[in-house]
Amino acid sequence: MALSRRDFLKVGGSACLVAGAGAALAGCSPNGGESGKAASAEGSGEASVVGYEPVSFDQETDILIIGTGYAGLAAAMAPALAGKKIVFAEKQQMMGGDSAGSCCFMFANGTQLQLDAGYSTTIDEYWESVKEKQTAGFDQYDWYPEWVKGKTYANTKFVDSAINDFGAKFQQPATDEELPRLAASVILPADGIGTGGINILTPIAAKLEELGAEFIYNARAIALIKDAEGTVIGARFEDTEKGTITDIKAAATVLATGGFADNGEMVQRYIPDWANYAQLVHGCLGEGHKLGVAAGAALTGMDSSYTYCNLMGDIPNCTTWGYWTPVVLVLPNGKRFIKEDQSHDAAIAAVEAGYREWWSIFDQRAFDARCIAASVESNIKTHADAYVTANTLDELAAGMDVPAETLKATFARYDELVASGEDTDFEKKAWLNSLEPPYHALRLNVCRYKTSGGFMVGPNNQVLDESDNEIPGLYAAGAVTTLSYASVSTCMATGYYVGETLAAL
Repeated sequence: MALSRRDFLKVGGSACLVAGAGAALAGCSPNGGESGKAASAEGSGEASVVGYEPVSFDQETDILIIGTGYAGLAAAMAPALAGKKIVFAEKQQMMGGDSAGSCCFMFANGTQLQLDAGYSTTIDEYWESVKEKQTAGFDQYDWYPEWVKGKTYANTKFVDSAINDFGAKFQQPATDEELPRLAASVILPADGIGTGGINILTPIAAKLEELGAEFIYNARAIALIKDAEGTVIGARFEDTEKGTITDIKAAATVLATGGFADNGEMVQRYIPDWANYAQLVHGCLGEGHKLGVAAGAALTGMDSSYTYCNLMGDIPNCTTWGYWTPVVLVLPNGKRFIKEDQSHDAAIAAVEAGYREWWSIFDQRAFDARCIAASVESNIKTHADAYVTANTLDELAAGMDVPAETLKATFARYDELVASGEDTDFEKKAWLNSLEPPYHALRLNVCRYKTSGGFMVGPNNQVLDESDNEIPGLYAAGAVTTLSYASVSTCMATGYYVGETLAAL
């Protein structure tokens, strides 16, 4: 039996639209049924949802932000300082979302932190060097060059404000010796890789609360609310524990809901190649995508040829250590398979070699490198079942359950490349150094991590509809937007840029 649009939305359940007067849009109730009570509101001039009781706002705010990761918090910073009333709605029991588990490997330029450390490139100079590349594409939008410039500057402003206004703590930038090739552009939270939660998210959230922002937890957004003119004027939420419904009215609503890597149906549709891999971060269900589409927004960059899905190891911090210390990556067969001074490519390379796991082997220098030391110690403790240490390669191979002769041959070849000063096998450039015993190894399993693809926003950071017009009252930032590429830096930047817009309203 074919499903009607009404039936489809009823069983879909996570993106029900509250429409304006006279609209006949299908909706769904929290239990999947139709109440019918909203029908009496149609044509009355009141906002309503077909299938729900009429809208009844429980509270009102200047800005409603759905999601409390880096993008959501960043979107509140400038408005909070400007005295705006802000309400956060978070479906989980605590603040942070996917961002809480991020490596927090951030790129920035021209921040005061970097200038004080001796890196002299200002944000103006950086923009001049990249603007031709950054403004390429999207020629159909005459406003796009100015928008992408604003986003670029917002990244720098976020870091400066996070430190100066919100008490976030960042590490002294790495030197060229500590981080070859990337030192000038990388910044980390105070305790290094993987500590953004306590050093960045927590102090920003605390300051926002001090400035009057309200955080509501266990609040799952189930519908955006529009008025009769089509302006988004808030959202409806279901309490994930009690099942109660709350309507919040807002002059501006911000979707900062993250990606869809944990939504099997969406992954199968848009990035089917990754559908059968485990998911690392749970809860990124694409709910913001569905809410926006129900409100008339256009999804872009969702096709498999464009959408960026980040395959990663299930210990994501570990995938970055090769930037800061000598590491040798080997497959379960004991063979080296990729250069180690990168982070995102190892999982795909392992898959292409016919495996779904690999080993990262390192030595004492990883424990001594200040940018990753806390991460190394923490991940060894929390992944004891995947950790092996040994004084000889034979012992290491036995602990890893890989062929000892193959592993020893791999290390012999690697040492030859080190002695020659050139990695002719995989073109590794940084930390081409031999490892010294005792050896340490962590096993990583291939999994889905993050996705991109979502909404384009217009010159005022409002979400675009199918005709490339901005939807009044609806804003978006972070991984739910097409141009974030699920990068933590760009999530921060798009969030802060939205916040600049809202602070000026």
